[in-house]
Amino acid sequence: MNKEITPEKFIEKLNEMRMTPEEKKLAEAQKLGEFIGKTIAGIILLFLAPTIIWAVLVFIFGLNLAWVKVFGAYFLFNFIKNVIVRSFKNN
Repeated sequence: MNKEITPEKFIEKLNEMRMTPEEKKLAEAQKLGEFIGKTIAGIILLFLAPTIIWAVLVFIFGLNLAWVKVFGAYFLFNFIKNVIVRSFKNN
């Protein structure tokens, strides 16, 4: 295992060594809260993208207005393109 010690981790451990047991529990609860928040946000975003695509497709095929179809197709193309680009940037 290759464990690299970064300056941020080093400072975090030094600050943790100075904490009282109550402060340590509070810091652990904060880290847990941030993790749970990020997880819930990820789940919401996972369901949000297909919902947006579905809504745009309903308006494209449901309404008989040319400008809605053009705007919907343009929006859908850009939305899917940006989702793909962000997935490559995160990896």
